[in-house]
Amino acid sequence: MKSSLLLFSLCFLCLCISLLPSFSTSTILFQGFVWASSEQEGGWWNHLKPLVGEIAASGAEYVWLPPPSNADINGSQGYLPKRLYDLDTSKYGNKEELKSLVAAFKQSGVKAVSDIVINHRMPERFDSNGNSIFEGGTPDSRLDWGVAEICRDDPEFHGTGNPDTGIGWGQVPDIDHTSTRVQQELSDWMNWLKTEVGFSGWRFDMVLGYAPKFTKLYIDNTKPEFSVGELFEKVALGNDNKPLANQDAHRGKLVNWVNEVGSGVLTFDFTTKMILGAAVEGELWRLKDGNGKPPGMIGTKPESAVTLVDNHDTGSQKTYPFPEDKIMLGYVYILTHPGHPSIFYHDYFERQNGIKDNIKSLSAIRKRNGITATSSINILAAQADLYMANIANKIIVKIGPNENLGNLLPSNAQVVANGQDYAVWELK
Repeated sequence: MKSSLLLFSLCFLCLCISLLPSFSTSTILFQGFVWASSEQEGGWWNHLKPLVGEIAASGAEYVWLPPPSNADINGSQGYLPKRLYDLDTSKYGNKEELKSLVAAFKQSGVKAVSDIVINHRMPERFDSNGNSIFEGGTPDSRLDWGVAEICRDDPEFHGTGNPDTGIGWGQVPDIDHTSTRVQQELSDWMNWLKTEVGFSGWRFDMVLGYAPKFTKLYIDNTKPEFSVGELFEKVALGNDNKPLANQDAHRGKLVNWVNEVGSGVLTFDFTTKMILGAAVEGELWRLKDGNGKPPGMIGTKPESAVTLVDNHDTGSQKTYPFPEDKIMLGYVYILTHPGHPSIFYHDYFERQNGIKDNIKSLSAIRKRNGITATSSINILAAQADLYMANIANKIIVKIGPNENLGNLLPSNAQVVANGQDYAVWELK
């Protein structure tokens, strides 16, 4: 989520990175909101509650909810947070509605993940000298910060803290995460979200804004069951405005961040997302790199990858968009391959042509065959119009319009899912 409040095309799919508790299972994440959810009449928490059963039926173990705290009027989606302890004046609903929703998810076997926006924060007001004054949302002084908690390279906000340890946000004060007060009070607030609301994990917004060691600190201090970081950078594009075949540098930044943070974290696999988006437009050869492996995090560290097609972080305003008419092919790929898939609310509930039922079917196939973040993969074909792979010697996946499979399909393969330009077989 970067600076502007322009419309973003919201999330389609994701594969996550995780080492906490045991993500060797087929963990699936469900993004339970869209960019316009804060405008929902009656509140998003109330809107979502009757849909809990359907979300559970998707096969998801975790549901990602938007930032729940009070936010600036110019950022009702929650990504310009102000009074962090104030859950009653969020555009999504009040605290009791949120607690009721999280409890309903838990009863249905789905754990709630809160979006955590801590790179930057909007002041409550400015004093007579123009200094930023923050209000935490409680009667006491918790999170009632001032200029000492703002990075000094934010001079427009009179910051007197240490220099920023990541990239700047712009137009909003960047928080100084080297401050022991910031570290303690943010950790306390996150632990309060666990005990008071019932959240089980975190989605860390804009982790490029502060050093990886601070994400590690907050994970160590709060011990979430699930955590994923949004480390977004554009991939390298060619003259055709499509991702280049070699994205080692882009992939390496994701892997390095995971390694620096350490156990207990995943990251969104933006590398594979971009390559997959280009591949399904008729260049399926892109799904096999020079070493014969899949691209992106899947090829190097699948246990840490949340692979996606589109979400509110990767709309066309930022980089190569996932083609709208190929969304189902993206789900076929991520729900059958190693990593941690994510399902997007818009695709599951608002698209036509039976995509919800298709997603549920693919999730069931994944679980039935024990496909995990570290399952083996053997790419059988990667041509312009045909991609086939054997996953864990349990299933075979075919994407693309080419029906001439030759001897790629063994005699013991039984089709269990099929649609426009795809099929999945189980090996009996």
